[in-house]
Amino acid sequence: MTPRLSIVTPCLNRAATIGAAIDSVLAQGHPSFEHIIVDGGSTDGTADVLARYPHLVVVREADRNLYDAINKGLRRAQGDLVGLLNSDDLYAPGAFAAAEAALADPALDLVIGAAEFFATEHGREVTLRHLSGAAAVGLTEANAIGGVTTMNAAIYRRALFDRVGLFDDRFPLAADKDFWLRLVLAAPRCLVIPQTIIRYRSHAGSLTFAAGDLRDKLSRHLLDLARARLAECAPGTPAHAAYRRWHGWAVGYRAGLQARQGAVGAAATTAMAGLAADPIWPLRFAARLPGHWRDRGLRRGTA
Repeated sequence: MTPRLSIVTPCLNRAATIGAAIDSVLAQGHPSFEHIIVDGGSTDGTADVLARYPHLVVVREADRNLYDAINKGLRRAQGDLVGLLNSDDLYAPGAFAAAEAALADPALDLVIGAAEFFATEHGREVTLRHLSGAAAVGLTEANAIGGVTTMNAAIYRRALFDRVGLFDDRFPLAADKDFWLRLVLAAPRCLVIPQTIIRYRSHAGSLTFAAGDLRDKLSRHLLDLARARLAECAPGTPAHAAYRRWHGWAVGYRAGLQARQGAVGAAATTAMAGLAADPIWPLRFAARLPGHWRDRGLRRGTA
């Protein structure tokens, strides 16, 4: 029987957390689902953990990166509905029921719920942040370009991936934002619900919580992706205009990060290269700043 819901989980050396992720799916008590694990070749005992769950569909082969693995899972997904779960995160209790209740409306293409961020301290879970509402987690250009992209808090109709395309794994630190912006441009019928769907685990190896060198790489990927998309999108189209705004934000973000790190020369080079590509990028960057700081305050609970 074809499953109603497909969950796709990319995985590499997550023996410590993958069991909890799988259990969070089983705890939903869903009557018709498949859980596809795409393991890039774990060597830490992950295979032993997966072997304890005979219901899993396991694809074990080398991949280029996280998004190449997700794409492999999406190509195998059979369900009408699809969820994306990282190997170190959890679905919140009742997530599937809340999402399916909303998606009972056949006019909807996806539903987005709240996202919780937590850490384990001294053996206890501590909630770090809770994001909900359209401003914080909604399908908006602001969230795609400069905000938090909580793509794992969404449940999608499978047909939406056929329409929008899969993840661009050329830029593995920015492919989620690029996918979110392509969704924005496709204008799917979307509903934001108050129920918590995803719980993101904060730990040193998490890509969700970029810091230090990872943040520097992220800023480079954001800029490189904007440049690539501008070269690929026809001038005068909504996509070209959106990626032009992305480019302005990415130049300012990377130059500012480089300056804060003391690399003033590199910051100047980034800024000048940005001017060569778009002489008014500083205006585009400045135009986004008020909304960025407002939304940042909402996400941190200070606005």
